[in-house]
Amino acid sequence: MKIGFYAAALGAFEQGKRLDVISNNLANAATPGYKRDSVHFRDFMFQSTYPRLDQGKIAQTGNPLDIALSGAGYLRVQSDEGILYTRAGNLRLNRENVLVTQEGWPVLGKGGPITLEKADFRVEQGGQIFDDNAEVDTLDIVQFPPEARLEKARNGYLKPSQGAAAPLPAEQCIVQQGALEEPNFDIVQEMTQLIETTRLFEAYQKTLRMHEEQDANITTKLGNP
Repeated sequence: MKIGFYAAALGAFEQGKRLDVISNNLANAATPGYKRDSVHFRDFMFQSTYPRLDQGKIAQTGNPLDIALSGAGYLRVQSDEGILYTRAGNLRLNRENVLVTQEGWPVLGKGGPITLEKADFRVEQGGQIFDDNAEVDTLDIVQFPPEARLEKARNGYLKPSQGAAAPLPAEQCIVQQGALEEPNFDIVQEMTQLIETTRLFEAYQKTLRMHEEQDANITTKLGNP
């Protein structure tokens, strides 16, 4: 058994998976509220991808439809796959004046989907929404216990993994209107990891080619006594 060949093949597989994850992170460098993915290999054959949930920087936009969450908390969204969670606050109003995500999924308040009369509504730090001077609803912002594991769903939204604890009301999350949370990674550092991982992947590929050439030479010699 050629241990070196199999080690190089498994190493190339691992670095290839890392390249996929890093490339996807960089592709979302401008996605509000995006959570960086990391990959963990328990051994060469078993790996898991998981999101890092620390907070990204808050950037002011001046757009009243943009909201950022500071502190532990997630917006509840009624998607076509059930309830999902996000910190992407680049919202909009649909034709029925319902507050929705870019995908058109309603953002939930304490009373369900939120309907507004106009786009220049006001959101207080506690999530209370005012249309002129009338309080319409309060954003249903929730958090999960520290031990709860969240995983990625479609379009970067989050959902609790199977068996995870139910969400609780977020108690110390501050809402900032006219701002967005940026992705929680540094582009330069991610690019550096991309370059390092690419070099490792190429090194493993070079080792594989070397083993293949050795096998070809041995086969040729055996075939020509």
